[in-house]
Amino acid sequence: MIKKWRERKVNPPLYLSIVFILLAIALISLTIGLSEAVFSGFFKEIYRISLPFSYSMIIIADIFLFVFAKVITGKGKKALLPLIIFGAVIIVVLFLPWNWWGVPPEDYVGQLNIRLYTTLSVILYSYIVYIFIAGFCRKARKQTEDAKTKAGLSLLFLSMMSMIGFFLMFIADTLLITLTDHPGYSEFIYIAWIFAILFYIFTYLSLVMPKWLVERIEK
Repeated sequence: MIKKWRERKVNPPLYLSIVFILLAIALISLTIGLSEAVFSGFFKEIYRISLPFSYSMIIIADIFLFVFAKVITGKGKKALLPLIIFGAVIIVVLFLPWNWWGVPPEDYVGQLNIRLYTTLSVILYSYIVYIFIAGFCRKARKQTEDAKTKAGLSLLFLSMMSMIGFFLMFIADTLLITLTDHPGYSEFIYIAWIFAILFYIFTYLSLVMPKWLVERIEK
């Protein structure tokens, strides 16, 4: 992506590179936190900080993804500032102690617990971004007759659907933790990463448009 940015001297590849880097950092952080829990048998400090940190990276990635889509589709300028403010507020809330990230339920019985609401806020925020972008893509697709542009917008739309599926799996995992005694990282998380991989593939193809794909579109 960075190579494409240098070649084309336009910003969308740079924005998308930042999105991919931030999501990769989020994934690495979650993996490190989970590894600590697996090897130690406890949800200790690294695990507890990895969750809010990873969610923060996702929020920032969502903002850059929105900027990328705004430039590509020419829509959504007025929504950018409210999204940035809303995202900043959620990031602050993520690091509040009342989330009890990784703390055994018995240790905070009877105390304020906002973890479910915080997690749902992250998911709601992401859904707002993805639904906005998906809507932009559908409208822009109807306004163009160019087959290559239509294909790119369709791929970007599919990437947003993949991220909606990604967070839907996190909702299922959060509900499983909240409603049962499940420790978390259920099978839903593994399905979530499949959606994440699809997001990377669809988003990359929507911007880069490799030669084989262009030839297939133009047939």
